[in-house]
This record gives sequence, structure tokens and C-alpha cells, in this order.
Amino acid sequence: MRHFIFFSSILLLAGCKTPISSTTETPLPEIQQQAYLSHAKPARHFGYQVFPIANNEIGMRGNARLHPNHRAVVPMEKNKLPVIEIAGRNYRDPAPALIDTGSPNSWMEFSYSQTVNTDFLSFRERHFPYRGTYSTGGVPAYAAIAYQLRIGQLFIENMPLYIRMATGSLGLQARRIQSPPIRTVLGYDLLKLFSYVQFNFINGTIDFNTMNPFTPNEKWLLAQTSILNKQNVGLVIEGALFGEKTPFVLDLAGEYHLAHAKADRFPARQLSLGELVFRKVPQTPLPPQTLPRLGRYLFTDLIITICPQAGTVYFERPQ
Repeated sequence: MRHFIFFSSILLLAGCKTPISSTTETPLPEIQQQAYLSHAKPARHFGYQVFPIANNEIGMRGNARLHPNHRAVVPMEKNKLPVIEIAGRNYRDPAPALIDTGSPNSWMEFSYSQTVNTDFLSFRERHFPYRGTYSTGGVPAYAAIAYQLRIGQLFIENMPLYIRMATGSLGLQARRIQSPPIRTVLGYDLLKLFSYVQFNFINGTIDFNTMNPFTPNEKWLLAQTSILNKQNVGLVIEGALFGEKTPFVLDLAGEYHLAHAKADRFPARQLSLGELVFRKVPQTPLPPQTLPRLGRYLFTDLIITICPQAGTVYFERPQ
């Protein structure tokens, strides 16, 4: 299979302790899918770009709108899993959302999409099926717009995402998390729009800020590294593996330490992010030609602040 099923390969090969979901998913029948897609709204009405892709299909590109000077500091789920509560307009229908820095796209489960005011998108009666390299578990997904989502008092307007055409589960996109049931994944396509997003794995919070620049605490700062411009792979940062300069996908939703194509059964001797050095790092194998990935287990005692506009990620530990 040419698709990079990173959710399964990393979570299963790493001996993931997250329970495998027992939620039964029900794919929508084709006739029902077409009925919903027939009410799609033109993508260009929302300022999204439309462009041709392979096999005479079309793709779409666009960004959500964030309100200026908004901030939300929200608790993570138990065990410091980066899962938070989001809701629709007027804070209706709150539901768990996974904050996935390693996902290049945002996702929503079909039933939840019907409760929070979404529409599928089209261009001249043609739709936008997901054609990326991540597996959707054999279930089609289509581009859509969520008119308003909320994280506390922080508003996200006209957010593009993919709706997976099945009820009861988000499948592999939920990273096999059983509890709480994941209804939405907020990927790096959204996170990159913030001034900063801070994951505090010490006190179990995530801080979203739409305007103010981040200033690290000089006494706490361990290191900083650059964000690299890599398309369609999530958040990629600069580091070094075995002393060799290496790009890493920063996958804070992943329950592992290090995953890369040359991993063996022994811990990796050394991994560096700027001046922050990790030694004897547990590692998990990935398919060839796959970017190395850093999971959440590497950072359980740190504060990680992602500053997309500044192109920097900071690593801190309170003294």
C-alpha cells in the first residue's frame, strides 16, 4: 500500500498504551453521501483557492479566520493527552477535539459535523475528495467548512476541514483514542495561524493565542529550534539525529518517543533539538522515505511553545 498509514504503524509498533477504539463506525451509503454533497457551497465564496490536481480532479486551499486579541488556556484530557473541549456557535454541542501537530489537515466526524453548522464545498458542481497520503481507513472524506468553532472564548470562523463520511468514529484520524470519543481533529493547517500555541505537559494545559508574540522565560529556556517549510506533513522542525542534521515531524499526539526509518531494537544514542540533547531514546521503525517523527513521550516534563509566525519552537522547563 502506497499510503503512509502513520497512525497505525507508529501507534501499534510503538506498543501504544492508548486503548484501541471499540466504537463501531458506520460508513454512509453512497446514495446518502451524494445527497449531502448535493447541497455543497462554492469554495470561492469563502475566499478559498481552487486548483487542478492529478486525474482531472480539483484541489482546494484556504485558511480559517481567527479573531484578533483572543486567547484561551484550556485543560488537556487526563494523562495529559492533547485533547480539549471545543464547541459550535453559542457554545452549543461541546465535544472532545484532538490537537494534532503531526496532522497536516483538520478532520471532523460526520454526525458531529451535522450539529455544529458545516457545509461541504464545491466548484462548478465538483467536490473536493481527500487525496492526501494519509489513510482514511477506506472511508471517503470531503472538504467542508465549519462556520464557527470555539475554544473557550476564542472564536474560529470559516474553518476548512475534511469530513469523514462515517458515523460513530473518526477512524485512524482519532489516533485510536477510545476515551473520550474524538469528534474533531485540529491539525497544523489551523495551528499555524496562531501567534503561538503552547503545550504545557507539566500542568496539563494548552494555551492558544491569536495576537501576542511569545517571550520565553530566560531562566526556563532549554533550547529553541526552527520550523521548516514542508508541505502536507504537519509541523516539521530542525534537529539532529546521531549528530546529523535532520528534519522531524513534531507529533505531540503520538504516544512514542522517536520514530524513523532506520530505527532498530536498541535506543537511539543521541537526539538533539538545538541545545536540548536526549540520550538513549526509545525508537520505533517507520517505512522507508518517511520523515522522522518525535512523539509526546519525549516531552512529558517540558513546556513546548510553537510560534508559527516567528518560525520557532521553544522548549522550557521550570526551575
